Amino acid sequence: MRALTPRPAPRDILLAVAVAVPAGAWSVTLLWLAVPRSRLLPLAIAVLIGHAALAWRRVAPALSFAVVTAAGAVQLAGAGGLPLLPSLLVFPIALYGYAVHGADRSRLVALAVGAMAAVTAAVWSAAAGPGRTPVPVAYLGGLLLAVVAVAVSLGAYRRMQLAYTEELLARAARAEADREDRARSAVLHERARISREMHDVIAHSLSVIVSQAQGGRYAARTRPERAVEVLGRIEETGRQALADMRGLLGVLRSGTPEAAEGWGPQPGLAELPLLLDRVRVAGLRVDHTVSGEPYPLSAAAGLVVHRLIQEALTNTLKHAGRGAQARIRLDWSGGALVVEVSDNGHGPGVSDGAGQGLIGMRERISVVGGTVHTGPAGEDGRGFLVRARLPRQTGGQAR
Repeated sequence: MRALTPRPAPRDILLAVAVAVPAGAWSVTLLWLAVPRSRLLPLAIAVLIGHAALAWRRVAPALSFAVVTAAGAVQLAGAGGLPLLPSLLVFPIALYGYAVHGADRSRLVALAVGAMAAVTAAVWSAAAGPGRTPVPVAYLGGLLLAVVAVAVSLGAYRRMQLAYTEELLARAARAEADREDRARSAVLHERARISREMHDVIAHSLSVIVSQAQGGRYAARTRPERAVEVLGRIEETGRQALADMRGLLGVLRSGTPEAAEGWGPQPGLAELPLLLDRVRVAGLRVDHTVSGEPYPLSAAAGLVVHRLIQEALTNTLKHAGRGAQARIRLDWSGGALVVEVSDNGHGPGVSDGAGQGLIGMRERISVVGGTVHTGPAGEDGRGFLVRARLPRQTGGQAR
């Protein structure tokens, strides 16, 4: 049996030994005293095989149950006046193990085989014993059928318990996998957000630096002192860009406390004047108007508005052309904050609307429940307009 089946667990071996020591020894002793010597050896071997097969009730439930049943049939047929030996105790244990660990229909098979074995044992016992009236057969048959029913019922209950436990473990594994998936998704989302932040920082800073460098090149020919001033502004813009980049890369590195310490506060509407000053220094004329009564914005909404204006002005610097003028309007009236950034430049370029910048605008606005529209500023197709709307209950305090 060891060559054909996996090795049984130590606890199953201990159970088989625990049953075999009293029941098997008692059965062999009774057989030694009651049966002829010619049948003693085969019956003793059947007793030992039946007890040994009990150890495989988990790893090979069908084979174990079949061997125990066959060994019990041999004992029942050859014991003569001792048909119900103590070793037959292994049968209901094997019946229980088969109902628990067998195939899907094992409970029906166990019930059918157990019922047949109970009736056969009752009839055979009555025929072999001294009492041959039907009353002992009925009592004994009922008792054995009850033992079979209890063994199969307990096996079915234990089988449901194991299935329920397995389902709970599977659900826990799926929940753990879902948590890991959500964690990976959160990491990817955060990296995408940082990627948009890096795009905003790099694109804006480089656009300002390029515009200032162009102005400084012309100033160096006619007004060298003006060129020195422009170079100082380029240096300041570059230092600010490097500081922002260090904070963003610190978050990307590992998420350690040291990296988190380098992540400074994000800009909002309070930093809008500084943004406009940098753009004006780069040579872009910007008009800024406000209408309505301003109300407090959440940190997320303030960052969204700041980045949207920054990206729109960066696009104006890159695409609007020389001599263009930008106009920013913040309308706080009504039930939403309306932000408009327009220019009178050449109009939408070939790549406008498909780059990372405008995609990032739409994603940022959608996070805080707002909408954004981009397109030509005028009916003649010239200029470019970015118009965003942030509902007040999402972007700030509820009324």
